[in-house]
Amino acid sequence: MRSIIGTSIASAAALITLLLLTIIILLACNSSSGENALLQSKDGVQFSAISLGQAAAQSKRENKPVFLLVHASYCSSCRKMIRTVFPEKEIGDLFNKSFINAQVDIESEEGERVVKDFEIRGTPTLLFLTPDGKVISKTSGFYSKQELIALTKGLLF
Repeated sequence: MRSIIGTSIASAAALITLLLLTIIILLACNSSSGENALLQSKDGVQFSAISLGQAAAQSKRENKPVFLLVHASYCSSCRKMIRTVFPEKEIGDLFNKSFINAQVDIESEEGERVVKDFEIRGTPTLLFLTPDGKVISKTSGFYSKQELIALTKGLLF
């Protein structure tokens, strides 16, 4: 009887430990640190904490196209670009000078509208829009620094 109780306590302790580790991992994966990193980049792309409508209004005022990063918290390619590409000074210099930079998480209310309005099929999606809101370019997937520079230079006029 004692060995059964001892085994049950050990199994319960292992199960609780596993449950706690799972909760910690899920919280880490679902945190909004990616969005915060986007908004706190020092040398990289300066993403404004504004809606797409506000970005469009600013785009018209400044006569610059809008760059909209459409991302998701669970998207590993999104997180990789947010951590490794957008903080790059060369990318920041190019994007901050040439575009009104905005971002939207597809899991937000505005993100759901963007997904529907622009027929987003995957993340990350990089949308470049005229001041009038027309799509200049829409592409999906991970872009390295060099690939993103080449894509962007092909769009600038």
